[in-house]
Amino acid sequence: MNLREHLRHILPEILPTQPSEAIKGTELIRLVRFRLGDEYSDATLRYHFSILSYDPTSPIAKVDQGQGYYLRLKRSSATGSNGRHGSFFESIEEGDLVRQRYLKMLAIYERLSLGRSQFPFVLNGKHGTQLRVDGDWETPDLICADWDVETGADEQPRFDETMISLRRHLGGPEVGITGVTMKLSASLETFSPDFFQALSATRWTTQGELVIAEAINDEALVESLRSLGHQFGVGISTLGVDLNALDGLPDAESILGMTASEFEAVQTMLTIHRLTAPAQRPTLDWSTLAQLRKKYPNVSELVKWLSDCLERRMPLR
Repeated sequence: MNLREHLRHILPEILPTQPSEAIKGTELIRLVRFRLGDEYSDATLRYHFSILSYDPTSPIAKVDQGQGYYLRLKRSSATGSNGRHGSFFESIEEGDLVRQRYLKMLAIYERLSLGRSQFPFVLNGKHGTQLRVDGDWETPDLICADWDVETGADEQPRFDETMISLRRHLGGPEVGITGVTMKLSASLETFSPDFFQALSATRWTTQGELVIAEAINDEALVESLRSLGHQFGVGISTLGVDLNALDGLPDAESILGMTASEFEAVQTMLTIHRLTAPAQRPTLDWSTLAQLRKKYPNVSELVKWLSDCLERRMPLR
């Protein structure tokens, strides 16, 4: 069990139920150490408190004004007759800084993928699922479909039927599916669970990627990530963006709607660095995909999107 799972398990037994009784991070660290010992640094625990508090599915919530944490109530028991809990839930859903940064990075990566003629489909927070900043162990944050498309004057690209037919006859997949797990940052304390989450979430795709928004300047961390990436065949890259600079950008929807010249200005904020290249798998894990399709509505929508693209013979947006 990793630290995030430990915290999800023990925090309901520690946190006060009322925001007025919220406890500060220093006291929460002390109480958590009684249960977990001294394995994790104060900085690591504070980081996880912060990240989990932005996740509406986690048991920890942060007070809207001021400092301190308390036990998050389930929405069903917390909402009133008008279906709202008040300013705290509004701030989580609409104004949360980390959540907005995460959504902006997803939008930026979508645009980068399209520029490489890879066609993204976002899973995290879409099609009936809640956004999880801490990610998921069974599904990536988004997938990128890699089709052979014709090069021509048409704005809407169409499949290159000759190349797709050649792939099929040579036993390869008609489309490559890259699973991408995104993290805003990485540290020596968090890189291992983050990496293995990405490995797990992308195991059914034809290749897996872990993308980290911030640049990594710690050589020990870089070498540790490279070692895991080479060993397990996961691609790892950093976008080299200053997270504080994201706050000056418009929201994610506006980034997706930018013109090419407007997005070029966003790209100047990035310094992309590839640590490892992904290993190509010969085919999708169809059995796992079939199971996930039944379990998750966003994966079911992904399968439908892929089917629609194949039927229309073009990558749909």
